[in-house]
Amino acid sequence: MNVFADVPVKVSVAGPWKSIYSIRQPLLEANIDLGAAFSDVVGNGSNICFWLDCWFESVPFFIRFPDLFKEEVVKECLVEDRLQLNSAGPHFNWVWIRPDLGPVAAVQLQQLQLLTGCWVGSGKKDCWKWNYDNNGIFTVAGIKGILSSANRTVPNNVFLWSNWVPKKVGLVAWRAEMERLPTRRALANRNIPVPNQMYVLCSDYVESCEHVFVSCHYAQMLWQNLAMWCGLPPIIAFGINDLLTLQDSASGSRRKRKVVHAIILVTFWSIWKMRNETVFKQGVPNVTRTLDEIKSMAYLWVKSRSKVVDLTWKNWSRFNLDALH
Repeated sequence: MNVFADVPVKVSVAGPWKSIYSIRQPLLEANIDLGAAFSDVVGNGSNICFWLDCWFESVPFFIRFPDLFKEEVVKECLVEDRLQLNSAGPHFNWVWIRPDLGPVAAVQLQQLQLLTGCWVGSGKKDCWKWNYDNNGIFTVAGIKGILSSANRTVPNNVFLWSNWVPKKVGLVAWRAEMERLPTRRALANRNIPVPNQMYVLCSDYVESCEHVFVSCHYAQMLWQNLAMWCGLPPIIAFGINDLLTLQDSASGSRRKRKVVHAIILVTFWSIWKMRNETVFKQGVPNVTRTLDEIKSMAYLWVKSRSKVVDLTWKNWSRFNLDALH
C-alpha cells in the first residue's frame, strides 16, 4: 500500500485513485503537492472526518495518535460525533473499544484533548479550500494555468492559424511545417514499404515536405505567380517557415496581411491536393489550373468568413482589397 494525500492507494489495482497517484510526480515538478493542495474548513463538523481528514493540523489524527486511533470504534466518525461546543466549551464524546485505555493511548488522549480544547467552530457548513487560489476555489482553468507555466518551453516558431479558411486548409500547412505529412520519405522512415521515394511531379528529388512546397519547380512557379498577383516582392524561400511568414512583407492594413496569410494557407492546401490527385488519380499537374483554384477557393472562403459582402470577384482578381478597409 502506498499512502498519497492520506488516501490509501494500491498501485496494483486499477481505479481513479491510481490515476490520481500516477500524476503525482508531474504535479510535484509544477510545485503542486496534492497532499497540501486542499485543506478542510471546519464549520459545524458534519462533513469532515475526525480521524481521517486534516482538519486541525497538516497531519490527520490517525497518524498523529496511532495507538488512540486503534481504540476507536467508528474509524470514519465525523468531527461533530466526537467534538461538540456548548456554553462551557468543547465537549468530547469518545467511543472506545474497551473502557480502560492502555498507557500510551491514555497519554495520547490527554494530548489530543489539550490540542483541540481551543477549537472554536463557526457553525457554518463544512467546505474544502483549494490552497493554490486566493479565493479557495478549484477550477480546471486555474490548475491548467499553473501546469502550462511550469517548465514550459516556448517554441521558436508558433504556427499562425487563420479563421478565414477552414481548419482542414490550415492543417496541411501546420503538418507540413513539422514534416508530418505522409510524404514518401516520411512513410519510408516509418518502415512503410514505398517502391519509389521520388516526388511524382518532377521525379528528380526525394518527396519531402520541403521539396513539395519549397524546392520543386511546380511550387516555385505557383509562389512567384501569387507574389506578382498579391503585389509581394519576389519570393526567396529556404524553408517552409519562410513561406508561412510572407504576409509580413505585405504592405497595407492588418486585414490585407490577413488575406495574404489566408492565400498562403490555401496554396499549401492546393499544392498537396494537386500532389494527391497525381498520385492516386493519375492526374496531370497543371500550374495554371492550380493557380486559378487557389484564387477562386481563397475568394469564396475569405468573402464568406470575413463577412465582407462588397468584395467582388472583379476586384479580387485584380487584388483590389479596398472593400476590406
